[in-house]
Amino acid sequence: MYAYKAILLIPAAICALAGCNMIKTPEPPPNTTITETPARQLPPRSAPRPPKPAPAPAAPAQRPKHQTPQPAAQPALAAETRQKTERSLATHQTEFDAAQKNRATNISRAAETINGKTVQPGETFSYNETVGPTIEKRGYKKDIIFVDGEKKEGVGGGVCQVSTTLFNAAESAGLEILERHDHSRPVTYAPTGKDAATSYGGIDFKFKNNKLFPIKIIATADNGKITVSLNQA
Repeated sequence: MYAYKAILLIPAAICALAGCNMIKTPEPPPNTTITETPARQLPPRSAPRPPKPAPAPAAPAQRPKHQTPQPAAQPALAAETRQKTERSLATHQTEFDAAQKNRATNISRAAETINGKTVQPGETFSYNETVGPTIEKRGYKKDIIFVDGEKKEGVGGGVCQVSTTLFNAAESAGLEILERHDHSRPVTYAPTGKDAATSYGGIDFKFKNNKLFPIKIIATADNGKITVSLNQA
């Protein structure tokens, strides 16, 4: 309050010294409280918005894993797998001397001919009709054959061992045997009464499929062994 009065008296003193008239500033009434007007407050600035986070980088596309191609099934493995999936009725095996090349060739050709043959229910299988003529033009070789109990050289020697192996498998499977003949002399690969001699145009080996389902013949000749399996097709 006192400071306020002193400030008001300063102009009057200056004016009196200068010889000028001065307009008196009215004094505030007694007991008046001077309230200082507070400075206008500016509204607070809003805090800056945080920057939007940058989008996460897209994950790189995954390349398909390299698949190693599987090797093709070998013929022997494929045949073994097929036999496992088909129900086997019977299997028979006989042995031969693979060092006798001509005989081994005849046996292999005959086995290949009957291999995969399917006999339907009620159908009759003929070995001679299936194998056909065992002549040189069809790849058969000369080897020992039996003629009237005598050993002679003839084309197709060894095919009777394939028919013998097939006969024993058919008998074990319970198939109906329609025709079978003994050799004119004992053979080394089967006991007497368990062989099946054949000659194209003459004696034959035949059986009938007396089952209610087809039967498939699987025949192989390898490493000195003839194997014949009869499977439910």
